[in-house]
Amino acid sequence: MPDKETQQTFMGFIGIPIVTKVAKTRLFGGPYIHFYGYLMVYSYLYENGAILGRARRDKITELAKLFSIPGTEAENVNSLQEQAKARLEKFEGEPNSFYMFFISGELEKIDLSLSADLNVLRKAFEEEWPLEKVEPLIKMYGLEGIGFGSSFPDLTEKIYRNSHESIDMDVWSEAREHGLFFPEEPARISLEEQEETILQMTATYASEYYPELVDPLDLRSYLDG
Repeated sequence: MPDKETQQTFMGFIGIPIVTKVAKTRLFGGPYIHFYGYLMVYSYLYENGAILGRARRDKITELAKLFSIPGTEAENVNSLQEQAKARLEKFEGEPNSFYMFFISGELEKIDLSLSADLNVLRKAFEEEWPLEKVEPLIKMYGLEGIGFGSSFPDLTEKIYRNSHESIDMDVWSEAREHGLFFPEEPARISLEEQEETILQMTATYASEYYPELVDPLDLRSYLDG
């Protein structure tokens, strides 16, 4: 059985693919991440956490055993759900994407908005943040995503399909003009495909660290396949 004191955290495991893409190294000072990279990782984990929370909302307490101190699962889930509800209440209107859901709040923290001067925005997005300082925060927000998806399953589906299936290219182009580092053409991945991906990752993590949860979370087929 793996040592639970040194094992990879659940959100750390889920975030590895995207963190390795955006993290940078330098001769002195340790690895860092640009602000726009931080937003990408942050939204990636939140979005996938929401998809997972939605997919396993009926098994949410069991799911929480992957990332909670034993005996605190219900309390942890309630806290994550309350955080997600508070974030949604603060947001003006209904989010069209998880990325834009975050960026407004994160820019607000540094006294900026998407209506700011483009040069100012680009300078902010290029700011370098030490990875060791932002990594715990990113993981925490990823867990909040589980709270969001389990609390708002229908809204989670709507947001995802709007931003990954029925993409408004005018909005996409406008986001790129504002200095958001989006590719010229978006990748179109269905909710069903992405749910399959996150459940496979969850199954892999559970089989290594919490094999007793594979069947209660109905993850066996993602391993056998």
